[in-house]
Amino acid sequence: MVLFKLAKFFIKPTSTVRLAPYVLIVPIILFQALSLSGCVSTSPAIPDIYIVSLEPAGNTSVPVEVRVGYFGICGDDGDIVRCQSSAGGDVDVVTNSLFPAFAGNGTGNATRPAAGSAVPNSELKDLVATAIQIQSRIFGSVFAGASFFFFIGIIFLFLYRRDNANPNPDKPLRSAILRRGTYGLLYLSTGLVFATALATTEAGGVLQFSSQAASSSTIFMHAGRTIQVLQWMTFGFATIFTATVPILVRPGIVQTIKDIV
Repeated sequence: MVLFKLAKFFIKPTSTVRLAPYVLIVPIILFQALSLSGCVSTSPAIPDIYIVSLEPAGNTSVPVEVRVGYFGICGDDGDIVRCQSSAGGDVDVVTNSLFPAFAGNGTGNATRPAAGSAVPNSELKDLVATAIQIQSRIFGSVFAGASFFFFIGIIFLFLYRRDNANPNPDKPLRSAILRRGTYGLLYLSTGLVFATALATTEAGGVLQFSSQAASSSTIFMHAGRTIQVLQWMTFGFATIFTATVPILVRPGIVQTIKDIV
């Protein structure tokens, strides 16, 4: 009997459509996590998720690049990509950690010019110092706030749905708080994701254009495309999910799930 009800539930179009928006929670959280973890470690694909990259404007025998994420920073000396958290990091410490060949610890490839011999000390430090300044002053952690509000909003959503399934006339204030919390948090999260995606796209483009257009520029910058795609996809899925919340909290869908079990 339970299997029959379950099959009937999924075959019924209205029930399937009503439950479908919950699937969007997975890619939203996944894209948020990937965007925030960019340049934090050298795990596969993580170093390629960056807001902006910096490289010396002058010609060097070894391609040196610094990539900036929300909470991490990567250094590419043309041989190995190294990443670490840059929160509150000292310029000298971060530089020596990202470019150990420059620090003279013997980890560089002896068959090719080391990054330290190809790029002057001052240029490497300028790259890292500029990257840290960009990370802390231009690209704040607003996206992290959006992710936090979305997570709390999901908790409120399930509590609100549960409250709708078992209404208590003696506690109208609780229902009002859950309803306002659900809509308020999810709307706020979606708005912050949009603002962050727009700011990242615009600011990244401005930094790239200004650094390459100025003839006296000593640093070239390139906007990261992967993180822009992730953020705009997050906004798209979050918008669809938030728009379907009125359907998800209808008592009918909760009762349908109860009838199955």
